[in-house]
Amino acid sequence: MTSKEKLRRLKELQNSAGWNVLLEIMKEEIVLSAMQIAETPNMELDEINYRRGSIYAAKRLLELPQRLSVQLENEVAMDDSPKK
Repeated sequence: MTSKEKLRRLKELQNSAGWNVLLEIMKEEIVLSAMQIAETPNMELDEINYRRGSIYAAKRLLELPQRLSVQLENEVAMDDSPKK
């Protein structure tokens, strides 16, 4: 699969209704996890760190299509540039 095809499919994913549903659910889960940390004063440090890690991972997942798009756009630009 070429970079152009990957980019096209990634754009389709980003514009799909399913991705929008996933975004909303994940954002709610991120807020819920942060609120649980804030509202539980006697939470163990390991639990806090686990939740922080899960928040970080969830945010990175939500950013993944955008980061991959930039990478693929650069690959497409390099492929389309005149070769010497």
